[in-house]
Amino acid sequence: MDMDTWEKAEVFRLLKNQPGTQYQEADEAGKEQIRSWVKGLLNNSVVNVQFVKSDGTIRDMRCTVDASKVLIPSAKLPTAAAAGIVASATVNIDGLTESRKPRKEPDPVNQRVYDLDLNEWRSFRYDRLQKISVEIDFAK
Repeated sequence: MDMDTWEKAEVFRLLKNQPGTQYQEADEAGKEQIRSWVKGLLNNSVVNVQFVKSDGTIRDMRCTVDASKVLIPSAKLPTAAAAGIVASATVNIDGLTESRKPRKEPDPVNQRVYDLDLNEWRSFRYDRLQKISVEIDFAK
């Protein structure tokens, strides 16, 4: 894609009534099933994903969210502050302060992962996902 962004290409695809990816063509239940399947893979192994970045380029990424295999350094594990969850203090009717953590709803379109090549947290959008591959090794 030369100078066109992924969004422009997607608009043209929709206007021409061309088929999209399996995720794009799925109903909401199908999309949830795909997200659940990908999250299960990411929680248990290293996954190679290929997706379209916002500038329209194709990106391959080796990633995981599995901290149990020591692939993600403990210093890089997400904290509440890094996840955008900030504690807030409110004053109740008696004048006492209460500390609460506001709930942040997970975004079903984006998947946050740890990029094993860059050693940083990154994310990809499910609707831009092109290919997923995982190597499963049954040997101990």
